[in-house]
Amino acid sequence: MINRTIKRIIAAAALVIISQVSTAGASSLPQDPLNSVMWENLAGRFFPGEIVIDQRVRVSAPHDAEDQMQVPITIDATDLDNVVEIVAIADLNPIPHILTLHPTRAQAFIGFRVKLEQASPIRVGVKTSDGVWHVNGVIVNAAGGGCTAPALAHGLDNWYKTLGQTRAITRRETADAARLSLRMRHPMDTGLAPGIPVFYLNTIEVTSPNGDELAKIEMFEPVSENPTLTLKPLVNDNISELLVYARDTEANEFRFSLPVSDTIDN
Repeated sequence: MINRTIKRIIAAAALVIISQVSTAGASSLPQDPLNSVMWENLAGRFFPGEIVIDQRVRVSAPHDAEDQMQVPITIDATDLDNVVEIVAIADLNPIPHILTLHPTRAQAFIGFRVKLEQASPIRVGVKTSDGVWHVNGVIVNAAGGGCTAPALAHGLDNWYKTLGQTRAITRRETADAARLSLRMRHPMDTGLAPGIPVFYLNTIEVTSPNGDELAKIEMFEPVSENPTLTLKPLVNDNISELLVYARDTEANEFRFSLPVSDTIDN
């Protein structure tokens, strides 16, 4: 009888300790300036660790999306030092994770387009080398259905023949940085449209000719059909071209090179 009583006291004490730890963890999360119902869940899932709301993470997007399947987003965190990872999510998408950028030797900058299923916060976490997540975002109003509608490519009988076709350009913006813009043909199927399985580009890597990684992007289903991307890799005088490698979820691989001009584009 005494042993049972002691066990109940220990169990009750453990519950109190767990409750206190959980409360402390919740109270350490900064208040969400976008007032999203998903904030606490997504913050713990995508930004584990210390979080600060930081206006130096600049997220540009239209207030109202003209096309919910092609919403342009630009992330500029170049005011932060020692950026190791950038994560972009759409809070209210059925699949929230848009992409992750590892700017190994690139500016903390990326432009892309995203599909939105409904009006949603577009939230960005920028992780610095000290482990802190610098978070900011904007709300985009959208008519909806961007993630569950079939890609336009499926209206063509021969869409697969143009898979991976790319238009790209690189121009030197400064003595040590270039601007790389590309558009690759790919349906970027979310798996949410009836009868169409998931199929999307999931990796893009940019390297120097000697194989040094400059930037790596992990992409997910919400990235728009025919992805349009802009990066700013760091290039010195010895780098005259960039190598690009891409892979999709069906193990299709695409490789090409781009020349880097010696002239700074004004």
